[in-house]
Amino acid sequence: MAALLVPALLTGCKKTSGTGAAKEDMTLVPREADIVVMANLTRMRNTDMWRRLQDLRDGDASSKKEYDHFVLRCHLDPMKDIDSVFMAFPQAGGAKEFAAILRGKLDEDKLVACAKEQAKKDGAEVQTSDYNGKKLYTDGKKQEAWATFLDKSTVAVGSQSWVKKTIDLAAGKGQGSAKDNETLMGLVKRAKTSEGVWGAGVVPQSMRDQLKADPHLSPAATMKDVFGSIDFAKGVAADANVDLATENDAKEVAAKATAQILEAKKNPQLMMMGFASFLDAVKVESKGATFHLTLDLTQQQVDDLINRIKGILKSFGGALGGGPGGPQ
Repeated sequence: MAALLVPALLTGCKKTSGTGAAKEDMTLVPREADIVVMANLTRMRNTDMWRRLQDLRDGDASSKKEYDHFVLRCHLDPMKDIDSVFMAFPQAGGAKEFAAILRGKLDEDKLVACAKEQAKKDGAEVQTSDYNGKKLYTDGKKQEAWATFLDKSTVAVGSQSWVKKTIDLAAGKGQGSAKDNETLMGLVKRAKTSEGVWGAGVVPQSMRDQLKADPHLSPAATMKDVFGSIDFAKGVAADANVDLATENDAKEVAAKATAQILEAKKNPQLMMMGFASFLDAVKVESKGATFHLTLDLTQQQVDDLINRIKGILKSFGGALGGGPGGPQ
């Protein structure tokens, strides 16, 4: 079952998206979570960027056929039926624990039947077990991901231990959720959780050590946490924030970023390809001990950028013999 839902996840309260769902999702994942990311697919669904993703999906006939076959077999259209995807991870880099909460139009019986049918074709099977009144599904081989239906519109996918904790939390029997993690909740409250994609996380000491060892990145070695968002309602609007140890650290990082942007604007290759002007949409500053970066592109600018990238890829393909004008 998990093998069926994970591809849908990568495609992305009873309210199934937005800030309301985000608050409830925080109560469903373990307190050990230090990093959370959410994609509000409902908000993104009526944007130009979403339509471009659909065009990309439908651009290849075989991919579209495979996608349509999946929708028909499983009675699930990820592009239409999944409203939000919320993911949580622990801070430890080597940990395999994780949990994802998917909300939307979900039919357990049909999805499980589809998963079993696909597993049988692959010479495998879907294993089913019971835990605290819920069914747990996983593949019979690796068992790296597990899935359970918390209700008719909510599915949890993740490592076995975290999915079980999610079931306990949903039943009011858990030992503490991410909502009890004061540090993480403080970051979530500062993030724009109503936008298309947002995230927040505590920076592990191992990352700070790596930054400290790199002369080019050492100014950011005191970063404590990060949070930000991306929205596609009117083009692309990104907002990124990094909390550092002191105001001076934030100022130093902002100065370093500003210098790099100015240098990039003068890069002959970027200027020749017409990319340098897009850097004007990037703004950096320091606010107290926080480094703040924004990117604001109108839909016209986004379209122009995409067309330029397409043109470069087409020219590159032609130069390698993959298109008109290339070697035969």
